Amino acid sequence: MFLSYSEFRILTPVFFEDMFIKLKQSLAIWIIKKFQKHGSHKVRVLGKTYEVSEHVFNPRFYYTSEFMARHIKVRSEDIVLDIGTGSGIQAITAGRKASKVIAVDINPEAVRFAAKNVRNNGLESIVSVMEGNLFSPIDRQYKFDVILFTPPYMEGKPGTDFEHALFDHDKQLAERFFRDAKEYLKPDGYIQMLYSSIARPQRVLEISRQLGWNHILTAKEKTFTEEFFIYKLTLK
Repeated sequence: MFLSYSEFRILTPVFFEDMFIKLKQSLAIWIIKKFQKHGSHKVRVLGKTYEVSEHVFNPRFYYTSEFMARHIKVRSEDIVLDIGTGSGIQAITAGRKASKVIAVDINPEAVRFAAKNVRNNGLESIVSVMEGNLFSPIDRQYKFDVILFTPPYMEGKPGTDFEHALFDHDKQLAERFFRDAKEYLKPDGYIQMLYSSIARPQRVLEISRQLGWNHILTAKEKTFTEEFFIYKLTLK
């Protein structure tokens, strides 16, 4: 069946918007993989040194890492969970003030390097690093004041350990995160999440709303290629 002219006029803006988003995501993925392969594997961010490999998300070359770290605000008594820790930058930043931080990543190499960066920054008594998929290694009895989350937001399915940091097909991982996070947050706790304009943040926020979360925008910043948002999410 062919579309009528009026139907075509309605669908055309959506079609071109989808195509533009896919093009921007493809370009971003290409740039990320080039930086991962050819960039320095020992970098400084916000005055601290981090070691990574080609297969661990490099905090120096992507705006998300520093932007998120600059907006972490925790109290001395807080217990913090960092989901998808990568190099450990968010866990280490939080660990300089919080009483306890647990950092989790599905990528075994990220876990090794995050643990090394924690030791290099003298925080091994405060920050623990675990391997696992989202909340899988965390005992359900453990409750957190703050959960830090910079989810992968490119459309696609991961084929390598590193690509778990890039792809979330149809927002399935984000949906699982918001469903499970309820079990690990203290009654007055909150999630701090970073998301990008090139990945339809309104959709992931709608998913969170349907699962019982409120959100407020706490920070945003625009770069040449996209705009980044930090949200604070609490249970209704």
